[in-house]
Amino acid sequence: MNDLPLSYDHIRPYFDEEVPEVLQRLSEKPSFFMLMQYLFPEQSGETIVERFSNIRSVEQFQEEYIRHAIRRMLADSAGEVTIDGIDKLHPDRQYTFLSNHRDIILDPGILNVILKEQGFHTTKIAIGDNLLVSGLVTDLMKLNKSFIVHREVARSDLMAYSQRLSQYIRDQIVEEIDSVWIAQRSGRTKDGNDETHTGLLKMLNISGKGDAKENFRRLNLIPMAVSYEYDPCDGLKAEELCHLHAGIPYEKDDKVGMIRGIRDPKGRIHLAFGRPVNEWIDELPEPRNLNVWLRELADALDKEIHLHFRLWPSNFIAVDYLEGNERHAAAYSEMDKQAFDAHMVGQLAKRKGDPEALKKQFLQIYAAPVWNREQYD
Repeated sequence: MNDLPLSYDHIRPYFDEEVPEVLQRLSEKPSFFMLMQYLFPEQSGETIVERFSNIRSVEQFQEEYIRHAIRRMLADSAGEVTIDGIDKLHPDRQYTFLSNHRDIILDPGILNVILKEQGFHTTKIAIGDNLLVSGLVTDLMKLNKSFIVHREVARSDLMAYSQRLSQYIRDQIVEEIDSVWIAQRSGRTKDGNDETHTGLLKMLNISGKGDAKENFRRLNLIPMAVSYEYDPCDGLKAEELCHLHAGIPYEKDDKVGMIRGIRDPKGRIHLAFGRPVNEWIDELPEPRNLNVWLRELADALDKEIHLHFRLWPSNFIAVDYLEGNERHAAAYSEMDKQAFDAHMVGQLAKRKGDPEALKKQFLQIYAAPVWNREQYD
């Protein structure tokens, strides 16, 4: 591999001292001004340039622009945003938030807005390099404390890349630098079945110096569930899955996914923190066989996420449609049903594929969280 030894400089977000230069570079891009004026129509180009000239840190940029941009996106496309479990956190501690992942931008974006508004520091955000679709997007992500997860890596290089990523995350927590948000799997959940991948847990473990339990204790893991009444990009996800199941090539466009995730309706949103892993990790058996133990840890994390996922009327309606009964009828009204039907028709009208297959896949996205919850009853 040409670029070993690997440096954090290849993956880290921008430092505060780099912010003025980056903002100067962005201010020279017409596409950036179009974005800023879409998000902040009350600000003229001259005002944006002037405000940029006074920004000296990542935190200041997040406060003056990112937080307000996320709030505006939510005001335009979502209903009430609620939170549960923040009392489990301490403002002066660093955590690894292990989260289900439904939307590219908003999952960590909502977390950071809530943390900031509740008196916490924002987190660093793990993002796949497939999302760096342009220089503009790369700069904005790195200004928002995002660090890069390289997805397409030669097999011979995989361990080195994983070791660097693992050590970077561990350093943030152990050295008390920042909390970290990372998805429980590579990429977004497409089928609604939120599941922690053991490969991710292996990556987190390899930088530790003790046994597996001690390695994970040091990371201060917090399971996190974000629940959307209407799953962002649900129609796109159904279309992609239908193509894949039919063996038909499908060219995914992450840029479209980001835009649709921001603009499409999401209904109500709930973010919940599960029990800190350090409170229950000793209930797991001793890690004599690492692979088996990591699967047990993944199952326990999944349980926390599934139990803290807020089930909406849309989820119960989808189950009843698929099962052909009304066993969850008490969980929704006729008005809820009409709203879900209208949403489904609107989203699937834009998608390519067999209409019945698309509808079934769409419904399964919403039904999966209910079926996951019911396995613990």
